[in-house]
Amino acid sequence: MHRVCLISVVLLLVFSIGNVSADSSGQKIIAAFFSETHNWIAPPFYSFWDRNGGVRIFGYPLSPPALLHSPEDGHLCVTQDFERQRLEYCPTHPEPYRVVPIRIGVEVLLKQGRNWEDLPKGTPTPGCDFFPETGHTLCEPFRSFWYSHGLDLGMGGRAWVESLALFGYPISEPMVETNAEGATVLTQWFERARFEYHPDNPPQYRVLLGLLGKELYGSYRTGVASVSGIVYVERVARAFVESGLFWDMVHRPDSGVNISKASLSIRGPIYPSDHPLAGVGDSWFNILVDIRPDSTFASPADFVPETPGGVMEIRPGMLEGTCDSGGNAAFFPYSSKQFSVTGRQSLENVIFQTDIVCSDFFP
Repeated sequence: MHRVCLISVVLLLVFSIGNVSADSSGQKIIAAFFSETHNWIAPPFYSFWDRNGGVRIFGYPLSPPALLHSPEDGHLCVTQDFERQRLEYCPTHPEPYRVVPIRIGVEVLLKQGRNWEDLPKGTPTPGCDFFPETGHTLCEPFRSFWYSHGLDLGMGGRAWVESLALFGYPISEPMVETNAEGATVLTQWFERARFEYHPDNPPQYRVLLGLLGKELYGSYRTGVASVSGIVYVERVARAFVESGLFWDMVHRPDSGVNISKASLSIRGPIYPSDHPLAGVGDSWFNILVDIRPDSTFASPADFVPETPGGVMEIRPGMLEGTCDSGGNAAFFPYSSKQFSVTGRQSLENVIFQTDIVCSDFFP
């Protein structure tokens, strides 16, 4: 094998904050990269996150997805941490409950050494809702916010049960507390959220959700990495085998190749058939990375996603060039190399080997 020097061209299909990956139709957004925390929200979490309130309800992603066993049935599920919540996907659950937020309000209170069942109870009050399930009330300034948000369960409008599915029941009465950011505000705890009232904010931002994810799981852990290495290319031709059953590769080192543009494709993720994301969370990432004149390549820094239990793949990308014999040059399409990445750990010195074929050798 020998290296072939290539003229560089930038052919990156890159994304940035709010940047997204779309399906083959180019219309449906299925993933997004957030530079604030160096993490992707990948399928199946992105559509749920975006449809049910986005940053305001869930916050930015704190980490890449991770695998866990469901405490309910022991089946393998996938989870992703966000600033205000944690989402879990279990393929064995019925729709529309395969992606659900956890009871993070209960968990944060327990971390603080407080059991919500020991908090002072409320009483039925005019103008408020009383929930006998927990013994607490829902009044303004939080009542309107609770009713105006909810999970999209396909019921049309904003059904009461959809708000309940998103936030859960109130598990405290409103009380003045100092949050983790040092602000002393009127606060009410819910099973899946903490409401805070900030009267000095503009009206639409006076009720905010506490950053319970950060309080429970800590600061963000980047879930992306850079990938770099070198490309080794063999100049070959294709010749027809007399049996007519297949094509064979024939080396032709005497014929030169003149390349003007070339790139590699980094794509994935690829999951095994028994993985919980197989069929719903695979093959959404695809970028083209230019091959430099010295035959090296490098992805955008800290951009290739970490995929729990899956792998990414390098394949030939685009190529423009001609052969000395007069034919057009093209990458032989079946070369590939699989790899995995870990956040904050760049993958360097990757060796990718592929072949170039010339059109004049096709019958």
